[in-house]
Amino acid sequence: MIGGILTWGGTVIRARLQAQRNRLDAGQQALTLVDQSQKQQAMLSAALERSLANELSARAREVATGDLLQEIHVHLIGARLRCHDVEMRFGLEPTVFPLIPAFPWKIASDDTALTTGTGDRSTTNGVDETASAGKVHS
Repeated sequence: MIGGILTWGGTVIRARLQAQRNRLDAGQQALTLVDQSQKQQAMLSAALERSLANELSARAREVATGDLLQEIHVHLIGARLRCHDVEMRFGLEPTVFPLIPAFPWKIASDDTALTTGTGDRSTTNGVDETASAGKVHS
């Protein structure tokens, strides 16, 4: 009889210890999942920060490129005007230059085509191919 009671008591104690271990294991699993989730969140945040930094850098390059293109556009127009002025002084026929689109350029639906800022003439690679008659200076 005492042996049966001790066996039954041992079984109850083992069952309680196993239940406690199971609760501790479940808690440990929850902590592990939270830790993994936090690591994943940190990686995603770092990736987002890198992406934003790259986008800001690309926009800064775009602005710098636009400023440079605008300066080149101004010098191109000035050179054409000076050329026409010299030609007029010497009584020469004015040079017919290829048309350039107005600045800033807008990208049309075709990736290689550019449209003037006013949208009135389509060009390819910045040069109107219909204006190729006459002398062309670069």
